[in-house]
Amino acid sequence: MEGSLLELKDVGFNYRLYSPKIINPFFKKEGLGIEKISMRMDPGNIIGLVGPNGAGKTTLMKVLAGLLVPKNGIIKISGKLIDNNERPLWAKKLIGMMPENINWYGTSTPYQEIKKILIIRNMNTRNINFILKQVGLNNKANETLNSLSQGMKQRLSLACALIGNPKILLLDEPMNGLDPVARTAFNQILKNLAESGRTILISSHQLAELERVVDSIIVMHEGKIIEEGKIIDIKNKYKIHEDLILKFKNKVGNLRTIMSNFKNESLNFEELDFDGFVQVTIFSPNKGWSIDQKMLILEHFIDNCYTPYDFSSPKITLTDILSAVTGLDATKIGMNLQRGYYRVEEE
Repeated sequence: MEGSLLELKDVGFNYRLYSPKIINPFFKKEGLGIEKISMRMDPGNIIGLVGPNGAGKTTLMKVLAGLLVPKNGIIKISGKLIDNNERPLWAKKLIGMMPENINWYGTSTPYQEIKKILIIRNMNTRNINFILKQVGLNNKANETLNSLSQGMKQRLSLACALIGNPKILLLDEPMNGLDPVARTAFNQILKNLAESGRTILISSHQLAELERVVDSIIVMHEGKIIEEGKIIDIKNKYKIHEDLILKFKNKVGNLRTIMSNFKNESLNFEELDFDGFVQVTIFSPNKGWSIDQKMLILEHFIDNCYTPYDFSSPKITLTDILSAVTGLDATKIGMNLQRGYYRVEEE
């Protein structure tokens, strides 16, 4: 694990919930949390953290940031073992966190807000412009918070996380509320930060955006890491790929003959009659589609005088991946999941 900026091995944390009883008003039960978390974050890497609501993502982020004290496990920062009960100041300075949904408003400016935080932390205020420039806010430094777009406000939140020049960034739902243009710009900022040697962990529900920026993802469920790796590798492992959907105005008379041209690829298909059109679904092979394969299929239909008026391959969503990895029904993904256990403690 040499060279890793942050390492966890078998780290656990549980919220301790008061459950007063008549004979013991201080009675507690140990509630939900995270268990046996092992992971590493290397310089230059961007990692996506995904999972259903209640999976433990925010709890893990808080443990990484030092806001929650783990009950067990090993944490190393820059290769040095950290005391879980008393994280040293040098280790705290290496981590910057961007919480979800910071509400920026008022007549203050980005410059003034960064200056306030630097003063509170007893830090030099000469680098404010450099901090704002890293996130593309140098031209908005003196505009009021009320005048900033949501994208600019998210950049300001990221700028706050960059105070002190941390090497480890923890971002909780940083894409929330951003339009496509703002998301693209924000992604480029993150890539630039990673190229400077930082490591970044992004908790997000927006898989399409994560795919554009992350090197790998970590999938959490019920407080545990249940899968990790590159998105394409996870899709291949669980055979999660986009099917091809072709729509025709009339029935395809020689469909089996057309599909027989692809017998070496063992493609399965089905034809469904709907009111006003016919839909042919060609199920994805285990390794997914290449662009050449898709074009070849389309050409074969056209060569046989069947030109579809619609040819699509619906994108795989985070729900699809979570459903395959966790085994949950797709309709339940995103709901607050209840785990049916707790431990009891007394003090």
